[in-house]
Amino acid sequence: MRIPKPLEDAALLAGDFTIFGFETVRALPRMWKRRGLVLKQCEAIGVSSGGVVMVAATFLGAVLGYQFYVAFRLFGAEALLGGTVGVSLFRELAPVMAAIMVTGRAGAAMAAEISSMRISEQVDALDVMAVDPIEFLVTPRVIAGLCMLPILSIFFTAVASLAAAAIGCGIMGLDSAVYWTQYAKVCAPIEIIHCLVKGTAFGLILTWIGCFNGYRARGGASAVGIATRNTVVASFLSILLTDYILTSILPFGALRLKVNS
Repeated sequence: MRIPKPLEDAALLAGDFTIFGFETVRALPRMWKRRGLVLKQCEAIGVSSGGVVMVAATFLGAVLGYQFYVAFRLFGAEALLGGTVGVSLFRELAPVMAAIMVTGRAGAAMAAEISSMRISEQVDALDVMAVDPIEFLVTPRVIAGLCMLPILSIFFTAVASLAAAAIGCGIMGLDSAVYWTQYAKVCAPIEIIHCLVKGTAFGLILTWIGCFNGYRARGGASAVGIATRNTVVASFLSILLTDYILTSILPFGALRLKVNS
């Protein structure tokens, strides 16, 4: 019986992605001599994305501060604003939104850059010069994503928390001491670990997918657009799926509920 074409394509894609991941990991021991490239990619992925992350965090924090205050005011529980904002940011919104912003800015850019190098035969030229393309193009970006996304997630949380405080305390009238006292009381260190773990996972996902789609691009100029589109769509869906999985298995998700019951 012949395997259906969609299943065959999916199996080939999964195999290619697995091999690509193995080659990326295998280049890790040689990254010390490529540390300049790693730092350059840290700047491109992390530092250069700081502006868009800060703007997104400001708007999201302002919305959270307003919406939560209005909802809690119905029950006379305005004091819960600080803790609710902090937990929602650390656990979910900050790492997910930071990853989405970086995917739209840096993930799509790396897919376009590598795919354009592939179709213009620059990747083949690296092979001719005895330079491993994975070591030169891919692994530094993956390491940079692993390092910078947790930092950007914490940065997103800090900016959004300040924006929520500005709305809740400066405009809606909540006492700032109440906001920050409740914030510090509810946001335990485990929430920070939650944010860092998700940020690290999302950084790996978006860089790996972006480099993979760019590296396997074939054809003419349209291949660049296809690689960029596939990177954005696949990264967004993978980030949301991974967010659900991590939320379920980390100590404060479904696992903790089972233990308590």
